[in-house]
Amino acid sequence: MTRRVRRATVISIADIAPHLRRLVVGSDEFYDFPADQLGAYVKVLLPHYGKDEVEIDLKATNPAPKRSYTIRAIDNINHTITLDFVVNQHKGIATNWAKQAKPGDKLAIAGPGPKKLTDFSQSQYLMIADLTSVNAINGYLQQLPASAAVDVIIHVADSQDIITLDTIEAHTKHRIKWLVTTKPQIALVEQVTDYLNQYTDTPLIFMGLEGSLVRTIQSIAKEQFAVPSAKIVCSAYWKRGIDADGKPAP
Repeated sequence: MTRRVRRATVISIADIAPHLRRLVVGSDEFYDFPADQLGAYVKVLLPHYGKDEVEIDLKATNPAPKRSYTIRAIDNINHTITLDFVVNQHKGIATNWAKQAKPGDKLAIAGPGPKKLTDFSQSQYLMIADLTSVNAINGYLQQLPASAAVDVIIHVADSQDIITLDTIEAHTKHRIKWLVTTKPQIALVEQVTDYLNQYTDTPLIFMGLEGSLVRTIQSIAKEQFAVPSAKIVCSAYWKRGIDADGKPAP
């Protein structure tokens, strides 16, 4: 990813769902932040515990804790970006920071990094997400052509976590299904299989999910429905029981 690091501060905070906290962060250093990066991600650099300032040297002896977050919105006039943090589901460096964050708190933003999905030329898409990747879906829905048939499945554990996406109303072939389940290993896999059974064209599949779900759905798509690897774009946004540093999750 682009290694430029920009200092920033928290501008505003809103709890938009039981498990989602939205932070708008701003900086004069965002003056040239590229506006075409919806769906892309940034690395959020946080202060060390008990500190206010952020270490912005990525090669420092004791570098800042950092986590990846997908961009929800970019405001090039006010020099802000909007990020959503999953909270109240698990403990971790970024989750704990976001729960306690307040306007004026300092952080830094590295990136943006590349979008996972770059092929916007297909006739059929199947996009599968959870709360960690919902903003990738939000960004891509604004870029996919109106002529494409797009099915989106977003699984959440609580119906109150269903949020509004920035869809384009004229794109009537774009369909969004929120799947409320506490057993995505069963319900989500069944839903994906049902969709794949209905298609006459091979879809391009985008997945941003927990690692074991990615592997399961990828295997089904390849082995049962002959979807070629070139038409599967997948990313394990998180792994059950493991934090972003590869250590056991708290």
